[in-house]
Amino acid sequence: MSRDEYLLEMCSGRAAWTVVPEQIETIDLDIVSARIESEGWNCTLRNRLCCTFSGELADITLYPSGKLLVKSGDRGVAATIAEQHMHVWLAEF
Repeated sequence: MSRDEYLLEMCSGRAAWTVVPEQIETIDLDIVSARIESEGWNCTLRNRLCCTFSGELADITLYPSGKLLVKSGDRGVAATIAEQHMHVWLAEF
């Protein structure tokens, strides 16, 4: 499904969704990770390649490109997290 600001794609196996920002090529993982954690997500892995988080609705993986992997088979959950990602976590990028 395409949106003006991002693409929400189902991954193979139908167990996850990828949020691909269309106007962002790179982000600061530390800044965005701090925003995600401030909303109650628990960081389970942090390195230069990605950061993973666990939350009530899903587990997510954030990449330096700004892409976000949402580990949920529910499109509604993925869309809600995608909106949060684009409008709050990636604000200013």
